[in-house]
Amino acid sequence: MRYTKEFEVSSHDVDVNDHIKPSSLQRYMMETGMCQMRDRKPTYGELFHKDQAFILTRVTIEVFHQIRQFQAIRVQTWNCPAKGVTFNRCFEVYCGDVLMARAHTVWAVASPSTGKLWKSSEVDISNYEAEEALDMTLPTRLRFPKDLTFAPIGTKKVLFGEVDMNMHMNNTYYMDVLWNYIPDVLNREITSVCLRYHAEAPLGAELELTMGRPPEPLAEDDKAEETYCFKTFVGGQLNLEAMVGVRKTESWRTE
Repeated sequence: MRYTKEFEVSSHDVDVNDHIKPSSLQRYMMETGMCQMRDRKPTYGELFHKDQAFILTRVTIEVFHQIRQFQAIRVQTWNCPAKGVTFNRCFEVYCGDVLMARAHTVWAVASPSTGKLWKSSEVDISNYEAEEALDMTLPTRLRFPKDLTFAPIGTKKVLFGEVDMNMHMNNTYYMDVLWNYIPDVLNREITSVCLRYHAEAPLGAELELTMGRPPEPLAEDDKAEETYCFKTFVGGQLNLEAMVGVRKTESWRTE
């Protein structure tokens, strides 16, 4: 069983090439998950008031086709079997019958008051639609090449408009930051995203950004022509690891 939500892609959610921004694609997925929680209960707020908050720890997104403004999309999500303190959720995004993108995500449920991690047996989400996890082409655990070198590329202060109810930078805003540092991004389109969240970035914190580029693209992403890797830090502590696959694209102005 899957939960389904339909959207029309906003003209504000695409880039200069009329392709959905990576952050916007992730937001439509996350919004569908929130709507499932709202409709099936318990809601995010109900869990929060029980001292239980879902925290995204890993996300792997595969993009098969670019989504454009005003396209009608159908986003499906479902819970997958959990184990210990690890909760799994998958997504698929369709335009008509065409699979445009899919994702596997890993979550923890933390106590906002103490930071304790709740076991899956202690969090009742049995009302949510559930199926087995997707068999992803990309690895769901991010591993960088051992000899990859990362260089500083800039800093970013976490602003009020970027934080969520947990008072730290919302997980979907990281791709807005990283996408800006892809070389020649004006002529690139996304093929994959792998993110590993290590520590929160609270309101007012400063992210220190580093980037490395492997000599060859990620082997499992056969659509990528280039792969870029990122590490971000807050106060010297590792905050995020990311791997982004891209390829050259043509502007809609030339089509």
